[in-house]
Amino acid sequence: MPYLVFYRRGQELMRVLLDRARTTVGRSSGADIVVPDPLVAPMQAAIIRVRDSYRLVDLSGEQTSVGGDLTSAADIADGTQITFGSFQAQFQKELPDGTAGRSQAQTQVTDAASPSLPEELWLVAQRVGGGLTATHADLDSVLEIGSSASAGLRLEDSTISSHHARLTRQEGRLVLQDLGSTNGTWINGVRIREVELPLGVRFRVGPWDIWVDGKRATAPDSEDFEGLVSADPGMRTVFLQVDRVAQSNAPVVITGESGTGKELLAEAIHRRSSRSGSPLVPLNCGAIAHSLMEAELFGHEKGSYTGADTVRKGALLEANGGTLFLDEIGELPLDLQPKLLRAVELGEIKPIGAGKPSKVDVRFVCATNRNLGDEIRFRRFREDLFFRLAVVTLQLPPLRHRLGDVPLLWAHFMRKLGTTTEPLQLSDAARAKLLDHRWPGNVRELRNVAQRALLTCMGTVIGPEHIVFDPHTLDPASGAHQTISPVGMTLAQIEAAAIEINLRHFKGNRRAVTKQLDIAKSTLLKKITDHQLERVGLPESGSPDDED
Repeated sequence: MPYLVFYRRGQELMRVLLDRARTTVGRSSGADIVVPDPLVAPMQAAIIRVRDSYRLVDLSGEQTSVGGDLTSAADIADGTQITFGSFQAQFQKELPDGTAGRSQAQTQVTDAASPSLPEELWLVAQRVGGGLTATHADLDSVLEIGSSASAGLRLEDSTISSHHARLTRQEGRLVLQDLGSTNGTWINGVRIREVELPLGVRFRVGPWDIWVDGKRATAPDSEDFEGLVSADPGMRTVFLQVDRVAQSNAPVVITGESGTGKELLAEAIHRRSSRSGSPLVPLNCGAIAHSLMEAELFGHEKGSYTGADTVRKGALLEANGGTLFLDEIGELPLDLQPKLLRAVELGEIKPIGAGKPSKVDVRFVCATNRNLGDEIRFRRFREDLFFRLAVVTLQLPPLRHRLGDVPLLWAHFMRKLGTTTEPLQLSDAARAKLLDHRWPGNVRELRNVAQRALLTCMGTVIGPEHIVFDPHTLDPASGAHQTISPVGMTLAQIEAAAIEINLRHFKGNRRAVTKQLDIAKSTLLKKITDHQLERVGLPESGSPDDED
């Protein structure tokens, strides 16, 4: 049976069995073989079996490279090389079985997975963002993975088929086979049907990463807590607090700058609570129009207003028995805050148009990057609601206050985002550049920089030229030029960005900013208040220097 063998940077990734009359390859999740590369079309090509021969037909309209030549259609034979973006593939009539003529890369992979397999193997399953589960796998013959009670490794999840995948140990090799699952079995972002699986190589089934090891898995160390990666003492204190408060029903407010991982922490609280078997419903209060917020939160009855064609449960009813995560709680409209207070205090809500209230049992976890104390002082947030929600407050420190975590997080993102089993090396100069940055976008910004480096680095070592920061995140004190890219921004966002950049540049000197922006000082002070930029650029004394 023929195979398509995939390589990247000279390293073999996997071997995909071509057992259909027509196999499609592309970037789309609808392709039989999904190649995660922006240079690959959603449907790039099809490999078609015609009796005992095979032919590649381009589906992209831009032609596909076969044997080094761009073509719309070509016959393929044993050893034919096909290019899919940054991935190379080789068509093989059959897998090598020790005969001469196979490449060195193939020899390395085959030898790594052949007769030296330990007698006792452990199957390790790690839920993405969660903890470890180790199961002793009897791989003398076959182990099935799925949600069925009869599966050797049972994973109860709605995204996993009853009979999802099968691992077979045969002649010193491990073979992984997808059993026609709905959502697929994946390795390095590529959907597979049947592959030879080396020890330690991870494959994805639903929300689980799974791999086979020759030793029993140990509990995860304290550097990885429910998907939050840190060795910082302050973060470990937060992790301990989560363990203490998770089992209670006390409302929690998580504070911290954007990108620090507030939503991940909320998910950790839910997973470690007695409500983990019930829904966790997220609602971003800053991403929903004011006119729609009440219906999104409390629901509505059919016909309660124009456009209400059906009954809507709302987030509070959807989270009944579980946890409601209200992100950016500081953005909640003031006129809705009394209704939320009633839900928190009495467990009682009234959907729009309903004749009588309904009871709900919800645990509230909220997050904000605003100072709610200031919001109360400016009468944008109710004090009584704050004290009902902030029974427990957890604060996530910004990344610039825990720069020791930068290399640890970088390695984590290299493993998570990379398409090879071995992460790229980081040069000393690149490491220094990462540590010199102030990370205003926090962990989210670091992830973006890591992804950008993976896309631009074509070798095996990431250098400083591959570490590219967004212009608006550069520190004005460093002398770096800052720009505003208005694409995708509202006028209010452009205005706020312009004021913030100049406040930082002139170290809070309002008079200098008014001259630079050519506006009256009273106008500037009003806009600083409107955009909550009162503290931006100020010295430690907290007083602006208005001298020229």
